[in-house]
Amino acid sequence: MIKDRVEAGQLLGDNLIKCNLENPVILAIPRGGVILGHEIAKKLGCKLDVVISKKITPPENPEYAIGAITHDGTLYKSEYWDNYSSDENFTDELTRKKQEVKRRLEEYRKTTEYDLEGKTIVLVDDGIATGSTVFAILNWLSKQRTKKVLLAISVIPADTYEAIKPKVSNVVTLEIPTSFSSVGQFYSSFEQVSDDEVKEILVQYD
Repeated sequence: MIKDRVEAGQLLGDNLIKCNLENPVILAIPRGGVILGHEIAKKLGCKLDVVISKKITPPENPEYAIGAITHDGTLYKSEYWDNYSSDENFTDELTRKKQEVKRRLEEYRKTTEYDLEGKTIVLVDDGIATGSTVFAILNWLSKQRTKKVLLAISVIPADTYEAIKPKVSNVVTLEIPTSFSSVGQFYSSFEQVSDDEVKEILVQYD
């Protein structure tokens, strides 16, 4: 059982130190991932930034992710994508989610521009389930000419772990459960993180 996000970040940071990464950039997924990313960045003495994608869901089922989109329109499509992509409202869903990602990036970091060419990236989140948002970000990172990408994640289900391993140089994690219902079940404390908390951390890296 992980105590909280701070402990998760510290433990992941300790594991990442052993990887001997050269000038890595920590890309954390808000909001919870920023708490972990901050702890990792302190351990590694490096820069913290954020990256965001939004789940794409059928109009009538807003909790059911069939994919995800980044700020520039990069997509991840799950196996269920084609079941819904012909819906007359589907284009509106894509446009709305893309605009929401842009808005949040501009709120957190004032720009949607990145310079990641030749850099070692550590993508961080506080846990994932199916991984739609992470897969979309990895698809986006594949176009950024990075040196390599590692995933630092506190909790990742075994099936998602197997699916994501081929897409990154390394997966650094604390828990790979075969039985999974939610990320929060692996934390003693898993309180919601506010926008203000995220901004307070990010301002330290301006």
